[in-house]
Amino acid sequence: MATIQDVAREAGVSTATVSRILNNSPKVLPETREKVMAVIEKLNYNPNRLAQQFRTQETGNILVLIPELANTFYYEIIFGIEDVAKANGYHVLIAEIHNDSHAEDYFFECLKQKQMDGIITFSAGIALERLEAMSRQFPIVVSCRYCEGMQMPNVTIDNEKASRDITNYLLNLGHRRICCLPGNTGIRLYQDRLNGYLKALKERRIEVLPELICESAADIQGGYDAVERLINADAKFTAVLTCGDTLAIGAIKALQNSGLNVPSDVAVTGFDDIELASLYSPSLTTVRQPKRQIGIRSMEKLLDLIAGKKLANLQDVLSYELVIRESTGDFIGQQS
Repeated sequence: MATIQDVAREAGVSTATVSRILNNSPKVLPETREKVMAVIEKLNYNPNRLAQQFRTQETGNILVLIPELANTFYYEIIFGIEDVAKANGYHVLIAEIHNDSHAEDYFFECLKQKQMDGIITFSAGIALERLEAMSRQFPIVVSCRYCEGMQMPNVTIDNEKASRDITNYLLNLGHRRICCLPGNTGIRLYQDRLNGYLKALKERRIEVLPELICESAADIQGGYDAVERLINADAKFTAVLTCGDTLAIGAIKALQNSGLNVPSDVAVTGFDDIELASLYSPSLTTVRQPKRQIGIRSMEKLLDLIAGKKLANLQDVLSYELVIRESTGDFIGQQS
């Protein structure tokens, strides 16, 4: 079995140079790095990663905490994270949390014990105060979540403004009785999107009808159940604004099963622009988040934190896009 000394001898460099190359140090000439990597491949040298960790106090691993793997919204974000991580010699580990504060606490304790080098979290189970306290000591980036006054590294869009924009789009089509399916407003992300809906109605001086706001699980079944409850309660509405594409897909199915046509009877909007949004029938009008860019910026921020760099700004607010498709039609009436 080849050793680091064998690699150094074959490449004509010191063992310290080989070590620097293995640890991705920038203090090595490109041609030297190329020569040493060729020798490593030729000798099939496998460095002792555990020994490297003891020497450098780095694991080469970062952890991504997501609420649920079933939500395809996270896939493209993770691809962005992995692109940057791989280019910088890091491995990405993924943990499903279900917004469980105990599970999240466990992984933050692992970070304290140096079992990984940093965390990117999409979850919202842990208390903000504890999360901020942890971020002052360890490399942590929050993605797709933001609370006013949050003092920690964060990459997101303006969820409230995006929701206000898509609500205004429905209002501009002539809709006045617009249902809102906000998901679980105990999670700040969904509360922000509900707030955008409420602000749009207030700005247009349209009465907010509590019976048209229906909380549920933020998934397909939740959207289906919420609309079914509204229909059974004989609620009157011409549009359904949802705070997630999976909610919207469930809502459309419930409307169709009740004999209603989308969009000629009821318009429906989503949020996030998951892959299924463009493939579903009718295709879904929604808010497109820059998912891959969120992942890239989150990982770049985490790398800066791991390297001990001072961030130019804590929060990156990225742009979003309204994507208009079949599910909203061209309704031009006005409901009282």
